[in-house]
Amino acid sequence: MLSALRPLLLAGVLLAAIPARGDDPLPRLPSASQENLPAPSSNSMSDQTISVTCYLGNPNNQQTMGSIMANGPNEAGSTCNSLYYACRGGCFGCYADFDFSDDVCVDGNGRKYLR
Repeated sequence: MLSALRPLLLAGVLLAAIPARGDDPLPRLPSASQENLPAPSSNSMSDQTISVTCYLGNPNNQQTMGSIMANGPNEAGSTCNSLYYACRGGCFGCYADFDFSDDVCVDGNGRKYLR
């Protein structure tokens, strides 16, 4: 019985070892246009879109402008200031950071504060 299975096992091993022929279904990036590709970010948190609440002036005064989505924590303040005309550079973007027990607020210049 083992001698009858030997050719089948050998055929199965050969089929697994032979590469499949045909075109790859996924397109490839052209190697000549690599300068158009985005540079990898050194800070993985900056690639995350986060929910931000925008405050006019001191966030402790609770004068909220609304909630937005920002492209990372470093962009929270500048995104609020560019979206809301009434901010005129005086808004803070605050988001929940689970490393701290408080919210982190960022002004238009990128300075961070705990709230």
